[in-house]
Amino acid sequence: MKFFGKFIHGLATVLGTIFNVLINIMNVIVVTFEGIRQLLFGIFIIGCSTIFIFPIIPLFLPKDVTYFIFAVIFIPILGPKFISLLRYLNYTITEWMYDRADSMITGTKVGYDSISDYSNKYKYEKEQAERRAREEEARRQQEEMNRKFEEFVRGFGYSNQRTYSGGYQGGSYDQGNFGGNYSGVNNIGFKEKYEKSCKVLGLNYDTDIYEVKLNYRKLAKKYHPDINKDPNATDMFTKVNDAYEFLTEENIRKYKQNFS
Repeated sequence: MKFFGKFIHGLATVLGTIFNVLINIMNVIVVTFEGIRQLLFGIFIIGCSTIFIFPIIPLFLPKDVTYFIFAVIFIPILGPKFISLLRYLNYTITEWMYDRADSMITGTKVGYDSISDYSNKYKYEKEQAERRAREEEARRQQEEMNRKFEEFVRGFGYSNQRTYSGGYQGGSYDQGNFGGNYSGVNNIGFKEKYEKSCKVLGLNYDTDIYEVKLNYRKLAKKYHPDINKDPNATDMFTKVNDAYEFLTEENIRKYKQNFS
């Protein structure tokens, strides 16, 4: 059973690698065609107007050009959905296989019984992540409104301080009264630490929390001192844990909003 469990664990690692390669390829394709779409947006508008006026013109276009136009239009729309499907399959299948492998190796039950339970877990965690993202976006918008209001109040106070000597002084305004400690997103070292953490876990910068968890689990097992006797394993195990602790949902959103 232990041998079979190790075989399943290795197979899960191979499948996870294949899924990650496919996801990376699709990301490149989507980004490339999205850039082309934006570059040719004006031309497409003119073309659409021409087609509306002269509907027979597309019949004279070469097939290759027609296929290219359809690709530019639909790949940026359908590509992200396909990437989302790949991430779902990657998480559901590999997590199920890893837990089955651990159960066989350790002789104790690990994880859920059915693969559908992993599917439900993925969907639940995704819904929770989307909810937290909405709440974070609402909080960010509120902070931005508070900041603009503060600037307005300061400007108003500055323009009236000559008339009202005992009134508001722009320099003494306490921001905490209007939503608390707004600060810029470009914290010193944040971008560098984020990108370094992604490299440690073998992730793209546009990763999500599910890929973080998957890669962390693989690398944590790979470099665990009880399993890997390499002298550098302990140091790498520490780096993997540090990277995982830093790549929270909040930090991932923060990077995507400000550096992507």
